[in-house]
Amino acid sequence: MQVFIAGSHTDVGKTSVSAALCYGFELDYFKLIQAGTPTDSQKIATLCKNTKIYPQGQFLKTPASPHIGMLKENINYEGLKIPLPNSNNLLVESAGGLFTPLDFKYCMIDYAKEHKLSTILVGGYYLGGINHILLSIHALKSYGIELLALIISGEQNPKMDQFISQYAGVKIAHLNTYQEDFYTKSLELKKELEHLNISLSS
Repeated sequence: MQVFIAGSHTDVGKTSVSAALCYGFELDYFKLIQAGTPTDSQKIATLCKNTKIYPQGQFLKTPASPHIGMLKENINYEGLKIPLPNSNNLLVESAGGLFTPLDFKYCMIDYAKEHKLSTILVGGYYLGGINHILLSIHALKSYGIELLALIISGEQNPKMDQFISQYAGVKIAHLNTYQEDFYTKSLELKKELEHLNISLSS
């Protein structure tokens, strides 16, 4: 299958979750838009030695919203026309949040809708996190995009989980800090998803 990894906000751990999923489910990796260096593909390559990594859909030198990078670098591309790699086991990592600009006209969520990509939403435990996660879930539903699961990264907050789960009716998995043993944490995340009857294998 091809799965889209989206964030409820910036810096919520999308790339860490992507690395864990690529390792656990043996998925290929594709970064839709890369803004600035070091690249997320480099991080994936460091953590997941056997993962097939495709060239990013569009590279921008400017570490900012893609439409700002396009302006500064005098680059013009049509984001919705960025082709997906020919892979049946593909993880597509977005940039920023769901409504981060994809180009001058569209946002990341528009790409997921255009290419009919089922989505895993990554959220974080921070003040305002509930609001960001619930807004993102609502947006995915309103766009008709299948939400496979919500993965929240960081030290778990059961009260936050309980409210989100009850309010939105979603399945929640977790990726706690994994620096001490990335491979163990990746397999733990895989087991948790499979316990929720979520498999990313084709």
